[in-house]
Amino acid sequence: MQFHLQNHKKKILSAVLSGVVLTSAGAPVLAYNTDNSTSIISSIFQNAAKNETDLSMSGYALQRLGLISGSEDGDLMLEKAGTRQEGFTLFLALLGEQDKANATQYSYTFTDVADWFGNYAGYGVYQHYTSGLSEKHFGAQDAITAQQYMAFVLRALGYTDFNWTESINKAVEIGLCTQQQADHWTNDTFRRQELMEISYLALSARMRGSESTLADKLIAAGRITEQQAEAEGLTYGTAYTAPADTGSTKVTAYDAMPEGNYELHNLSTNKIMSTTTTKQADVVMSDDINSSNQTFTILGNADGTFRIASSNDYSLMLDTNPTDGADAIMWAENGSDCQNFAAEEVSEGVYIIRLASNANVALTAVNGDVRLSTYTGTAEQQWTLNSNQEDMQMASEKLASIMTVYPSGKKLGSSYSFAGARQCMGFGREVFYRMYGETARWSYDGSPKSSADAALYTIVAKSNSYSADSMRALISKAKPGDILQMNTPKMHTMVFVSSDDTGFTVYDANWVSSNQVSVRRVSYGAWSGRNSSSITLLHATNYPTK
Repeated sequence: MQFHLQNHKKKILSAVLSGVVLTSAGAPVLAYNTDNSTSIISSIFQNAAKNETDLSMSGYALQRLGLISGSEDGDLMLEKAGTRQEGFTLFLALLGEQDKANATQYSYTFTDVADWFGNYAGYGVYQHYTSGLSEKHFGAQDAITAQQYMAFVLRALGYTDFNWTESINKAVEIGLCTQQQADHWTNDTFRRQELMEISYLALSARMRGSESTLADKLIAAGRITEQQAEAEGLTYGTAYTAPADTGSTKVTAYDAMPEGNYELHNLSTNKIMSTTTTKQADVVMSDDINSSNQTFTILGNADGTFRIASSNDYSLMLDTNPTDGADAIMWAENGSDCQNFAAEEVSEGVYIIRLASNANVALTAVNGDVRLSTYTGTAEQQWTLNSNQEDMQMASEKLASIMTVYPSGKKLGSSYSFAGARQCMGFGREVFYRMYGETARWSYDGSPKSSADAALYTIVAKSNSYSADSMRALISKAKPGDILQMNTPKMHTMVFVSSDDTGFTVYDANWVSSNQVSVRRVSYGAWSGRNSSSITLLHATNYPTK
């Protein structure tokens, strides 16, 4: 069975279609053609849906209907294999939803889609039309199979009760095509030509549970006209009515979620939400290291819902498509319901965070990820907010307690060491351990000894000058329990205690005499001639918080 144009037909068609151009770089099916002539070429299409012997010009019918375009000279490249992204774009054309897809940049997790296809990919996931081949892989450039494309077409007709691998059989069952056509698409080379044949036949197929055809739906949507449908031999004429809304699952009652900057701690895992300031970055669960990437900003909406923004970049919002199992990622603010949440306070300060548009799903800690999962109310879906405001009073009280164990004037002994260091460095490391429960090691320049040590503290400030102004600026950033580390050639380690307008107090060892503890008052200009290359201020990542 042949479905190819005769050479003389191709020449006639080329003349008729010479004005058709692509209007979106790289996109194969976006332009609208207003040429509605009923030339000899169009007349061939009368009742073509019922004539399986001549589907060879299906693509040109779709082109005249404005559902697809081609190259600048109107070439549809029918001999080429179609890709999955081309097939999905054609599917959206059959739905008449290209404009909707381009109206909002819905989020997606795929990493293999072209820029022009991004809006379609995000819209497809949002509408539950596709989930790709995997979470990260749409298979955009992969050749599309007859079964894959027919699965899209059946969804356009309202069918969901089938396995995509059986989609061709389902198409025969509902009368979209004959068994002979199905065998051709399945067994012969599947090209863009065959994509067009399936699409053309689908226009005359009835919507599930309705006498209206897909063409009637497009007419009702204003995507094609009755005159066009008649000229191209489509089955139409029954007014299309959209299915009734089965009921909203939107959350209608909200508990107040306080606005501000917070860490979001999960009640089950004792870990917190973390991400990076990159569009499409995953939102994951990790240990609390007081990183800025673990702080989110709650932004309230007028209706009581809220958005969750990156505290590092307010233009990035926590975003997840409204379906069970969807991965939470960071995405540019787009005003969609994928970024609006509602809170349920299950106990004081403990919240379940539901998608505002779908009360059936909630943010859930799942195997190191944050996902939307079916609402259960379990601890994996319960979150506490921590403002992460550091409690300097608590730190001061803890440091004062340590100073009763090692009071000023106490001798540590000539063999004293801690965490691989002696004298002042060893004492500083021991105070750090007693303050924060972690053994951190650093060098004289303040740099960590290992990546594990680096996770235990941050370098807040560093100065190469010991002038009064430089020291005042450095000490203004210090908090009780912080480490002040001097570098070579005169090295020294101190623990910051407090400060005022004229100077500051430190807690150290080995300054007054070998291995002797001291509490000393230092004026800002006291070290102006200090022979040390730099001084670094170190701050624990698990500093006490309120």
